[in-house]
Amino acid sequence: MRPILASFALSNYDLRQLRIFLKVVECGGVSAAAYRLGLSLSTVSRDLSALEKRLGIHLCRRGRSGFTLTPQGEDVHRAAVRLFSELQSFEQTIQTTRQTLGGGFNLGIIDNVVTNPEARIVAAIREMHRLFPDMLINVSVHAAPMIEVQVRERRIDIGVTAQPERLAPLEYAPAFVEEHRLYMSARSPHLQATRRAVCQQADGDGAGIPYISRDFRTDSFHDFEWRYKLDVVARASTLESILAAALAGIGCALLPAHFVRTVGESDLVEIATPCTPLPVQFFYVFRRDAANRRAIDALLNAFRG
Repeated sequence: MRPILASFALSNYDLRQLRIFLKVVECGGVSAAAYRLGLSLSTVSRDLSALEKRLGIHLCRRGRSGFTLTPQGEDVHRAAVRLFSELQSFEQTIQTTRQTLGGGFNLGIIDNVVTNPEARIVAAIREMHRLFPDMLINVSVHAAPMIEVQVRERRIDIGVTAQPERLAPLEYAPAFVEEHRLYMSARSPHLQATRRAVCQQADGDGAGIPYISRDFRTDSFHDFEWRYKLDVVARASTLESILAAALAGIGCALLPAHFVRTVGESDLVEIATPCTPLPVQFFYVFRRDAANRRAIDALLNAFRG
């Protein structure tokens, strides 16, 4: 009759001996492992023998012919590798959970995206606060080209941008589409001439259009600027500065429709063109190896409703 084996329960001492066993296998012998671990040869040899006695298994052969694992030792080695891999995964999960539940989370956006209802920024932050009431949520505004740099350098956890450079360590997920139209001040002295020029250029003729250029330019912007003869009368880097130049009446500008609605459509009038409205695709940007991926996944779900 075969003996009934008692259940095996790991102790901290067992884990220590298994780690030494893995190092012995990695180094190909007891002497090399002792040197790498900073332990005496007798200590490593004693622990290895104690582990064999504890498991009731002969793990390896040691002698002048070299170090080799027994078939049972190979099984134990594979199981130990899986065990410590799972332990590492568990530790990382706990660390992530601690950071997510009680730490800080940094969201980076470009200017005036909050006013776009399609972006769902406010609704997403509200949902994050409900899910993680102890988490400090920081929202910062950056120039479009800097969003990905900030994410890559781990200064922000997730960014919202429409000018992706597709940096290697980052992952991109489609967010929302923002609608841009061509606007000009209702009191601009160039309004009627600009409208005529747009119509005439659509027919292959016409004078130059006074245009306020911007640093933030997507492919759809480039397509628009390529199709029309534009006289650049001002350059700006933010929506507020573009809006100021447009309201001053010096030229027309491409602006988000939702943004224009917030400042009052009576001050600006749309100049209809065959190319507008321009759709601008926004993206969520985050690191593939983000430590607080749980919070990122939760925020992405909140954005998407």
